[in-house]
Amino acid sequence: MRTRGRFKKDQQIGIAELYKFNPGTLWAAFKQQPVSLWMLCIYFFFEYVRPQNIYPVLAFLPWGQISLLAAIITAFTDPRARWVRNVQSRWLIAFSLVIIISGMAAFRPLISLGYWEVMLGWVIIYFVGTSVVNDEKRLLLFLLAYTVINLKMSVFGTISWGMRGFTFRDFGLIGSPGWFKNSGEYAIQMLIFGSLAISLVYSFQRYWSRRKKWFINFLAVTGYLVVLGASSRGSQLALVMIAVWLLLKQKDGLKGLLVIVILSVLLFYFLPDQQLERFRQMGDDSDSLQRLAYWTYGLNEVIPNHLFLGIGYHNWLTYLNYMVPSGMGPYSINQESHNIYIQATSELGLAGLFCFLMLVYYAFKNNRSTRRMAKKIDKLWLFNLSYGLDAGLIGYLIAGSFVTVLYYPYFWIQIMMIVMLNNVTGKLHTQLTEKKPASRFRQ
Repeated sequence: MRTRGRFKKDQQIGIAELYKFNPGTLWAAFKQQPVSLWMLCIYFFFEYVRPQNIYPVLAFLPWGQISLLAAIITAFTDPRARWVRNVQSRWLIAFSLVIIISGMAAFRPLISLGYWEVMLGWVIIYFVGTSVVNDEKRLLLFLLAYTVINLKMSVFGTISWGMRGFTFRDFGLIGSPGWFKNSGEYAIQMLIFGSLAISLVYSFQRYWSRRKKWFINFLAVTGYLVVLGASSRGSQLALVMIAVWLLLKQKDGLKGLLVIVILSVLLFYFLPDQQLERFRQMGDDSDSLQRLAYWTYGLNEVIPNHLFLGIGYHNWLTYLNYMVPSGMGPYSINQESHNIYIQATSELGLAGLFCFLMLVYYAFKNNRSTRRMAKKIDKLWLFNLSYGLDAGLIGYLIAGSFVTVLYYPYFWIQIMMIVMLNNVTGKLHTQLTEKKPASRFRQ
C-alpha cells in the first residue's frame, strides 16, 4: 500500500518502481538493503570522491580502509551474499599470483612489497562486490550509487570547462584527489562513467517525464563532455572509437556511418584550435617523443631480458633509474612507461600480460553471454548495460595505450561490474526461461 506517494517501512519496493528514478522511491529502496550494500557504496564514495582529501578536517581516520573492512565483514554476515562462480574470477586469482611471484623475484622486492595493498584492495573489492550485488534490485541500486558518485566529478568538470569558455588549457581538467587528479586519468574514468550512464538512460528514459528525461540525459552526457575538455588525446581518441563501435552496432550500419561522419565534423569544429594542433603534432611533440622512447626501451631492452616474470611488480621506475640514471627521452627525469601493455609485460613478464589479456577476453565474453540471456528473458536494461560496459572497457584499453594505469581502479572495477551483471542475468535466466518463452524485449 502507498500513502501520499510514500512507501511503508515494511513494504518491499518492486524493481519496476525503481525504473522511474524517483528520488524518494530510490531512497526507500536503499533503506531496505543490507548493510553490506551500504558499505560497498560508502567505500566507493571515499575511494573515488575523496572528501577526506578535499576537507582536511575529515582526514582524522582512514575512511577508505575502514569502509573496505566494514564491507568485508558485513558481506560475511549478509545471508544472501554468495561466492560467484565465473572464469573471470579464476583469471583474476592467476593474475594476482603472478604479481606475488614477480614481486618476490623482482629487481627490488621491497619496492613491490610496498605496493602490495594496491592490487590486494582491488581483488578484495572485486570478490566482495560480486558476492553482495547478486540480484536485479541490488545491481540497479549499486549502479545508481556508482553513477551519482561519478556525477560529482563529471558535473564539476563540465562546469569548470564552461566557466573558462570551453577553451583549451595544457593542464586540461582536474578530477577528485587520488586516482583521478591527473587530467588524463580523470578522462579515462569519465569514458567509463559516460558509457555506463548513457546505457542506463537509454534503457529507462521511457519511464520518465519529458523534463526529467532532458535533465538526466544532460547529466549522462557530462562524462563525455569532460573527456573533450580534459585535453587528453588518448582519451579523446578512445571516445571517437567508442562512438564508431556503438554506431556500427546499430541495425542500419549505413546510417551509423553517416552519423559518424556528421559527429566527426561537429567534433572538428567544437574542439579548440590548440587541441586540434596537438593532434596534428602527434608523433613529433616532446610528449610523443618521450613516450616513444619509453616504449622502445621497454620493448627492446626490458622485456627481452626479463621475459617470463618481468622486472617485478611496480619496479619500472626503480629499474629505469638504475639502468639509465641520466634519464630517457627529451627530459632528464625518468617517468613511467605510459602504456598498460608495456607496463604489464615489463613488470610482470609474458605471464602477467597473458593473464591480463585473458581477463580482457573473458570480460567481453561475459558481456556477450549476458546479452544472449537478457534477450531470452526480455530484460532490455541488462542487455543495454552489457554494451555500456563493453564501451567503457574499449575506452580504457585504447586510452591505456598512452598512460600507466594498469593498477588503477578502472579495469578491476569494470570487470567486477561485468561479472555482477552476468551473474544477475544468469539467475534471472534460470528462473524465467522455463516459465514463459520470450517474444520481445520488456523491462
